[in-house]
Amino acid sequence: MSEVLQIASISAPGFFGLQSVGSSVLQCSHCKQSKPANQFPKANNRVRGFAWICKQCKKEKLQKKKASMSKDDWMLLNRKYWLKSQYNLSIEDYNKKLVEQSHRCAICGCDETEAFKSLLFVDHCHKTQKVRGLLCHHCNTALGKFRDSKEILNQAITYLDQHNG
Repeated sequence: MSEVLQIASISAPGFFGLQSVGSSVLQCSHCKQSKPANQFPKANNRVRGFAWICKQCKKEKLQKKKASMSKDDWMLLNRKYWLKSQYNLSIEDYNKKLVEQSHRCAICGCDETEAFKSLLFVDHCHKTQKVRGLLCHHCNTALGKFRDSKEILNQAITYLDQHNG
């Protein structure tokens, strides 16, 4: 029979440890039910590799939070979360970069209001994860299609020069 992984208070306030390490059954800290590990979101920053709250409880908590917020506030909250989780970028840093670029795409210069969904996307180096700038949808996907390769981009320029009369 599988052991249940339970959260146990340790002497330091606010610190949670593991009472026992089970192989595949975890206990949700919210509903207190024992569930298979695949019912918990993965969390690499946790000792056990899973979040403390099961997917169902997390979904219910998010639905309640969403219901209590305006649509604009909910969209802003999601945007903040996405920027931080994907690029380690705060909304303030994003807005600062937007002002630095005069609300324009760093490549083609189109205004953000002309861009897809009226926003500019965060461009980053896939090797270093460093944020390079804000781009319109077309320029951002073009860089991705060219695999961020200067050589391929130069070959595309040569091709266009040769075939655009």
